[in-house]
Amino acid sequence: MKPDFILHLKHNWPLAVVVVGIALYLPVVLITGVFFTNQGNILRSKDPARFWRWVALFIGLLAASLVVLLGSYFLSKP
Repeated sequence: MKPDFILHLKHNWPLAVVVVGIALYLPVVLITGVFFTNQGNILRSKDPARFWRWVALFIGLLAASLVVLLGSYFLSKP
């Protein structure tokens, strides 16, 4: 029998925090039109190509993190 998913999240909490953080950050970025970085803000209105590259990068990071988190759950030994 596999452990329940909440227990899996507790054991893999750093990756779960990353998934939740990115999942919460992307809607904020899309609604405000500002991608906040440590080197300054990227405005969708002033530099749309760079803005959408960062959004695509974070969507890729979210997808990869979800694949690892869910894959490790479904591939774990019972």
